[in-house]
Order: sequence, then structure tokens, then C-alpha cells
Amino acid sequence: MNVIHGSTQFKCTDCDYVTKYKTYLNEHMKIRHGSSQFKCADCDYVTKYKRNLKPHMNGLHGSTQYKCTDCDYETKVERNLKTHMNVLHGSTQFKCKVCYYVTKYKSNLNAHMKGCHGSTQFECAHCDYVTKDQRNLKVHMNVRHGSTEFKCTDCDFVTKVKRNLKAHMNSLHGSTQFKCTDCDYVTKWKSALTTHTNVVHGSTQFKCTDCDYVTKVKRNLKAHMNSRHGSTQFKCTDCDYVTKWKSALTTHTNVVHGSTQFKCTDCDYVTKYKTHLNEHMKIRHGSTQFKCEQCDYVTKDKRALKSHMNGRHGSTQFKCAHCDYVTKDKRNLKVHMNVLHGSTQFKCKVCYYVTKYKSNLNAHMKGCHGSTQFKCAHCDYVTKDKRNLRSHVNGRHGSTEFKCTDCGFVTKVKRNLKAHMNSRHGSTQFKCTDCDYVTKVKCNLRLHMNARHGSTQFQCADCNYVTKHKRNLKAHMVHHGATEFKCANCAYVAKYKRYLVTHMKRKHVE
Repeated sequence: MNVIHGSTQFKCTDCDYVTKYKTYLNEHMKIRHGSSQFKCADCDYVTKYKRNLKPHMNGLHGSTQYKCTDCDYETKVERNLKTHMNVLHGSTQFKCKVCYYVTKYKSNLNAHMKGCHGSTQFECAHCDYVTKDQRNLKVHMNVRHGSTEFKCTDCDFVTKVKRNLKAHMNSLHGSTQFKCTDCDYVTKWKSALTTHTNVVHGSTQFKCTDCDYVTKVKRNLKAHMNSRHGSTQFKCTDCDYVTKWKSALTTHTNVVHGSTQFKCTDCDYVTKYKTHLNEHMKIRHGSTQFKCEQCDYVTKDKRALKSHMNGRHGSTQFKCAHCDYVTKDKRNLKVHMNVLHGSTQFKCKVCYYVTKYKSNLNAHMKGCHGSTQFKCAHCDYVTKDKRNLRSHVNGRHGSTEFKCTDCGFVTKVKRNLKAHMNSRHGSTQFKCTDCDYVTKVKCNLRLHMNARHGSTQFQCADCNYVTKHKRNLKAHMVHHGATEFKCANCAYVAKYKRYLVTHMKRKHVE
């Protein structure tokens, strides 16, 4: 109680910064006024934190290697070897004494015991909020009842969350830059430099012990092992549902058998998902607003502000190396490269399906050739796609309803309610900067900009046909082109690839 409601304050001796937490004052002193620096003896690396110097020495200049006794895995970081042993060769399991929960990590078991079987409850002194996790109570007190505010020393930015101030300082006022030692790459984010080094210059590879799969990203290997070779299964204790994914079992238990409900303290909104409640609180009752410093744009979503800054006011541009295409969004350049200049193709090993996108091939394998079936627990519905089962359960058997607070609209699908609120009752409007066009739907503004004011054009390589829409060029090429898709098992010929795929499914694939 002394920490939250007490009058004790810690003041900075060099500026006007005031806080109730001593650790916050220490962090402030290091970041704003700290002069101590830790230098690397082998290169020009400098940091204010001693804990950063040690991983740098081990990762770049360390000669010590930790080897796995069961395979050829080698690493310079001791904790990486420990994680490798637990994931691939570890037999130790921590079992829950109350239910059938099993995990390889003790921390997961502790979190499970607190969240599922813990009898201790932490109550808010100002409202009826109750939780089994002390961290949740701390967050609740700061957001709902806390008077502490973190102010930016360079502008008028104010927030109740410390990490938001830190992110604001790094993105807008931060002078620290992380440079790549092998190329000219520069970034303000240490995590971005780590990802760049591993992907572009990293020689470390993670290999699958059961097949030829190789990747530079550790989490990709873990996902591959679980999906392709994993024998671990998570079973539902109330029905015959079985899955390889722990998160899928948790979702199944909450949706089908769960009785836990999260209620809104300001209205009658009720949901089974905590994330849905958080989103509801932000949209309907949230008072925090994120404002653009260069125009009048205002939003309640921090990610939306970031996208707005990059799209409208960002100076960084991504250029295509093969043509004059320029965009401010890195993802758009990637899609452009794959569609117009990409030669990589992903082929199905069972039929003649070909695509430029790996995600499409994965969806094709699951939908057309997958042997796994997802059955509805309430009727005879069967599907090969897990998402279809989820939509079926929510649409046919779901008891949860999403109600509009302004009219009588009711739906079982959350995104339908969101679309209804934006189109019928939303006050936010998206305006065109070049004409008087106004819409409540963001994607409509994007379509309008491309169709009316867009300078990007797609040209046919064989004639003078020009269009602003990529799909029109694709249809033009197929309709007037000489490309034909032939069936390898009979004389069937089609101009459209989807027709050939449908033909293969009906005639030649069991």
C-alpha cells in the first residue's frame, strides 16, 4: 500500500523528474544523466550497461564453445545449449499435481498453478477487480487508478506506462544507433540489428534431425519439429479432442467447455477471452489518445499511429532494383518483387499446383491433400481446415453474442460488430488529401487513392494495355495471352490455372 498510495517520492537531483519507485529513478539516472560507459577491449563497441558488454564479448570475440553431447550442435552462449538440450533431448517433465498438465519448463508449471489452481486472490482497493496474478493487479492499479505519469523531457508526450515512454524516446528523440559491422545497415533498435545480422550475415543454421530442413531462425525449427515430427499430443479431459498445439487445446477448452467469463466494469459486455475485453475497453471506454505531431490525425491505437507516421510522413523509401517502383512500405516492395520479378515457385508434390507464395502451398496441402480432419463436437460437420471448424462452431453452436451498445444489432462474429460500429456509429472519418472524398472505412480510402490519384500503373509487356489495378493486368494477360494449362493425365486444356486445379481434384485426385 505504501508503494501505490504512499506519499514517498524519489526526485532526480539533475532535473525535475519525480517518481514513486526507486528503480525508476535509477533507470532515469542511467539513461538521461549517466556518464559511465563499458567499452569492448577488442573493438569499438560501447554501452552504458555492463550486462550488454558480456553477451557482446561472448557472441563476437568469445572462443569458448558449448557442444551438445547428443548431436553436432555447437554454440558460444551457454543458455542456448541449455535450451537446446531441453527442447530436443530433454526428458525432464514437470507435472501438475491437480490436473494432467505437463511441461518441460518449471516456470510454465508455476504460472499454470497460479492461473488455474491458485487460491490466492489479489483485490483492488478502489473497485471490484479481482485477479490471481499479482502482476495483473499492478497493471490494473497503474492504468485505472494510478496518478503517476511519465513525461517526455523533449516534448509534451505523457503516458502512464513506463515502456511507452521508453519506446517514444527511442523512436522520436533517440540518438543511439546500432551499426552492422559487416555492411552499412544502421538502426535505432538493438533487436532489429540482431535479426539483420542473423538473416543477412549469420552463418549459424538450425538443422532438423529427422529430415533435410534447415533454417537460420530457431523458432522456425521448433515450429517445424512440432508440426512435422512432433509426437506430443494434448488431449482434452472432457471430450475426445486431440491436438499437437497447447494453445489450440486452451482455445478449445475455453470455447467448448470453459465457464470463465471476463466482464466489463463500465457496461454489460461479457466475453470468454481476456484479449477481447482489453480491446473492448480501449475502443469503447479508453480515454488515451495518440496524436500525430505533423497533422490532425488522432487514434486510440498506438500501432495505427505508427502506420500513419510511416505512410504519410515517413521519409524512408524502398525502391525496386528492376523497375521504377517506389513505396514507403517494405511489405509492398516484397509483394511487388514476388509478383512481377520473382522466379521462386512452390510446387505441390502430390498434384500440379504451383504458386509463388509458401503460405498458399501450405493452405493447398491442408485443404486438398491433408489427412487430418477436424470434427465438430455438436454435429456431423467435418473439415480439413481448423479455421473453418472455428467459424462453424461460432456460427452454428456458439452461445457468445456481440451486441451493439447503440442499437439492436446482434452478431456471433466479433469482426461483424466491429464493421457495424465503424460503418453505422463510427465518428472516425478517412479523408482524401487530393479531393473531397470521405469514408468511414480505411480500405475504401486506399482503393480510392489507387483508382483516382494513384500514379502506379501496370503495363502489358506485349501490347499498349495500361491499368492501375494489378488484377486487371493479370486478367488481360490470361485472356489475350497464349498461356495454356494442360492436364498431364488427359487432353484437358484451360486458360486459367484455377480451372486446371479444379479439374485435377475432380478427375484425377482421390
